[in-house]
Amino acid sequence: MNFGQAFLLLFALAKVADARVEHQTPKLRKLQTSRHKNDWYVAGFDEELGECTGAVCGMWGDPHMISCDGLGFDCNAVGVFTLMKNFLYNIQGHFIHVGTQEIHRLIDNNRFPKASYATDLAIDFIENESLPTMQFSIPEFVNDDDMPPSERGCREDIVYDVDIAGQPRTEEETIVACRERCESIEGCVAFTYVADGGCHVADDAARAMHKPEGWSRTVSGYVDRCGHPAKYEAIEGTEVDKAKVIGNGSGNGKVKNRRGEGCPMLFYMDGEIQDISQVPDEGYLYGAEGSANFVKLHEWNKIKIGLTTAAGNYAEIMIETDGQGPGELWGCHWNMWTCLPAPEEASFQGSTGLMGSPDGDTSNDWVSPEGEIITLPNKPKQLRTQTAYDYCLDNWCVAQEDSIIMPPAGQTFDSIKCMDEPYYEPEDPLCVLSADKIIEACKDKPLLLIDACHVDCCSGGCDQIDDVIDDVEKYSEDDDGVEYKTPDPKPPMCDDDGFESTGDSACPSSEGSVVEVIHQTADIPEDEPILYGIAFSPPSDDDHGREVKFRVANPYDSNADVYVRYEKKVGLYANDPACDSLPGTIPDCDVAAPEITVGCIEYPGVAPFALVDVYFASVDPFVEENADPETAVEKCCKPPEYAGNGIGVIKYSFKIECSCPDSTDE
Repeated sequence: MNFGQAFLLLFALAKVADARVEHQTPKLRKLQTSRHKNDWYVAGFDEELGECTGAVCGMWGDPHMISCDGLGFDCNAVGVFTLMKNFLYNIQGHFIHVGTQEIHRLIDNNRFPKASYATDLAIDFIENESLPTMQFSIPEFVNDDDMPPSERGCREDIVYDVDIAGQPRTEEETIVACRERCESIEGCVAFTYVADGGCHVADDAARAMHKPEGWSRTVSGYVDRCGHPAKYEAIEGTEVDKAKVIGNGSGNGKVKNRRGEGCPMLFYMDGEIQDISQVPDEGYLYGAEGSANFVKLHEWNKIKIGLTTAAGNYAEIMIETDGQGPGELWGCHWNMWTCLPAPEEASFQGSTGLMGSPDGDTSNDWVSPEGEIITLPNKPKQLRTQTAYDYCLDNWCVAQEDSIIMPPAGQTFDSIKCMDEPYYEPEDPLCVLSADKIIEACKDKPLLLIDACHVDCCSGGCDQIDDVIDDVEKYSEDDDGVEYKTPDPKPPMCDDDGFESTGDSACPSSEGSVVEVIHQTADIPEDEPILYGIAFSPPSDDDHGREVKFRVANPYDSNADVYVRYEKKVGLYANDPACDSLPGTIPDCDVAAPEITVGCIEYPGVAPFALVDVYFASVDPFVEENADPETAVEKCCKPPEYAGNGIGVIKYSFKIECSCPDSTDE
């Protein structure tokens, strides 16, 4: 399967209100939006961060940006970048590649070659020259054999062919817990840990084999070697003895989310490393209680930076650690939120950098260093693709003479400067989780974050997106907002001709259609496509078989009640009967049409396929004229009584191929 096809659905996966009802109250920081009209709503200077009220801007993950006006986009580049520059601050970030080979390629054909995240943040306090330039850094770590410390002694993407009799897959939070489970079972000598939490145990009769295609990432090994975490080791020359170890993994104060031993943090003032190893929790790195300007350890994984402006207003920056721990797959890195105080709103409107200019107008948040406004892309997904990637590299890379970042131990500016890598479109991307697991994990996330969720899940940070949502939502309690409309983007799954990924177009490199009409009680008007948004899912992990997904279009001129009878997948091969009711389906391509997921039928020597019955009940003149009076909606769909009510019923039966004919997915 080409995962890129599955992820063309990025903006159609989250649950939204039906397109025919009134849109929700506009609240950007509450992450709600009127999706069917493609409106974005922008909060003003009434958000809150700590004790600051103003415009809140953010950066998290690998790295996702929310500008001060609420524009969300990605900057998955590598190098030193200007995050914000105005009369108050010059804030720069150093982004590095996420460290392991498994995630050097991202989710689909419109992604970047490698994920990145921020490990160094530096702040120059422009208005107050008496304050030192401050830098917060996470050292880089040594990974023997490219394996994270928790996986030393394990083998990657290897599984055992059989589980111990009577010992089915269990769900475990960590590889250590899976290893401990194996130790508790008589005869267990090896185990496999799946990235989605699955744990399998094996005895000495099991044989090692490569993991099946479609599974999430796995690590396996013998119980006496694998699952015994090694202590992380910093790059040679790092003054790690001067670091303060703080909690890792965003948790908004929820200590239960603490992971591992924490992340070591280095602190520089005017380029000189400071020994902060003995600073207590809630202690001060700069200033003291009651200081007008201070840097304080906050809660268990945050750093609070408070600044009093020359006008007497309070500004705040909150930095927090995230990740699974030093040297791990999704390693330690920084998230950052900054609040620009409301009384000085006019002064901040000249801000530049990746976080934009806070003036209530999202359309001017992309700007060149010379102040020239760069037109936003007219398709929302381009805010996550090469368009955004090029915007970051072309405009906000920092030159050596302008850098305020101290390079890591043993490195120079040449080691950390922007890397203008060629844009890469992988055909078979490798993610930590399988495509289906990523889609399932992100499907109900807010529109503004759903695409970021896909990228983070691919890289290993799937369990942290809810914490980011908590962070964003808590910054505003005000429901009022300023409306900004993007430049007329096309609805998801609809192209210039009406539909995307139909039977004829779902496999662009193949001739013929993957959809065959095997029975119909009436013709299809003008051969309009009924099934669209078709995407294929191979077996995912070890607990779910092959599926095909699609949406149903109403080919008539009037609304219709639609019923879809099919089989849903249970486990690897079994199917159960199911029926979905779609009352009041509007004609043509519907941006809010729900996605139907159908289990495939598999026989040896036969290409997998799915069978689907679709019933249309309508008062449409075509339906009334062409309906067979003997045709009725299958009773298992529990339809109302249509006979005698002037409502006709037409049935179509389809055979759908479960992969492209030229696919290498067997």
